[in-house]
Amino acid sequence: MGTFTEILTESKKTYEFKIGIAGKLEENFTDALETCLAKYEVSSMSNGKKTPIQERPMDFPQLQNMEVTYFEVALNYPTTPQVLEEYIENCCPCEPNHVIVRTKDHPIDKYQEPKSGEPYESKLDTLEMEQADPDAQKHVAGNRVMDLLKELEVARKERNIDPMDGAPKGESADIDATENTKAVIGG
Repeated sequence: MGTFTEILTESKKTYEFKIGIAGKLEENFTDALETCLAKYEVSSMSNGKKTPIQERPMDFPQLQNMEVTYFEVALNYPTTPQVLEEYIENCCPCEPNHVIVRTKDHPIDKYQEPKSGEPYESKLDTLEMEQADPDAQKHVAGNRVMDLLKELEVARKERNIDPMDGAPKGESADIDATENTKAVIGG
């Protein structure tokens, strides 16, 4: 068994983040970002990777016609993406709503991965769909709507609903025609 310092050195954990900055960056932005992150002990930091100018960047749907620069950062000191994002907004020369910080394994990264080279094939045209139910087209879209309307019409005819069925029946002998014969004003 090793000493405490050996165990502590072996159990060293890094916290990986992906930082996105929208818009054109200043000339010394990378140095400013690295200085800002020194508080969290930067283990490694990649050079910024720029995306092409997009009408609506995926991480910044409120912005138009912007490029986004992404930095991959590994920190030795633990923090959350929200805290890190606010800290970068306050310390670096950039707009406050032009910064996004995510953990390295965030689910949105899966959507940004390149697609496989296979061409798209509609599942409705596959052999399995044809074998499942050859008359499937008769049960969808306009055909089904007309069948449904016919079923509703039959159900309506089968029900004999009297609108006065549940209403209480009273006698009209107590109603007199002399009521309400005087005007309210100037009577």
